Amino acid sequence: MRTVRSLCVALLAAIAVSAVRAEPPKTVTPSDISALVAARHGKVVVVNFWATWCPPCLREFPDLAKAYNDYHARGVDVLGVSMNADDEIKDIDAFVAKFAPPFTLYRAASTEDTFLKGVLDSWYGEMPMTLIFDKNGKLARTHKTPLTYAELAADVDALLR
Repeated sequence: MRTVRSLCVALLAAIAVSAVRAEPPKTVTPSDISALVAARHGKVVVVNFWATWCPPCLREFPDLAKAYNDYHARGVDVLGVSMNADDEIKDIDAFVAKFAPPFTLYRAASTEDTFLKGVLDSWYGEMPMTLIFDKNGKLARTHKTPLTYAELAADVDALLR
């Protein structure tokens, strides 16, 4: 029995390790983000912009994961877009290992103003920033401050009606 238990524990550990991404998140441009949202037509889509060096982002992240887990089956998708620079890939890897996000992560192709403006004309780099799109892919909510689970749930619930 002890051998079976040890084997099960080892198998679960192997599965958990394989779930941690082996390569960096795919790089996305503002037009890629638009395409990702459009491809999810019929779903409420939450796009969160974060960075490993942003303390409010780190505090908010568990609530995003909880929202994904609670709402994904109801037609909500969450996409995370790291605003970390090219030389911070190891920081992203450590972050992923620590938080194990249940949703897909991407990395911004640039952290320059052209990227920010391409995402949202009124974005000046505040983080975290969360964009919430309705089921038709129309931007419905913009948050340039950290969200609590309750705030995110209220926005999502309103768009699921």
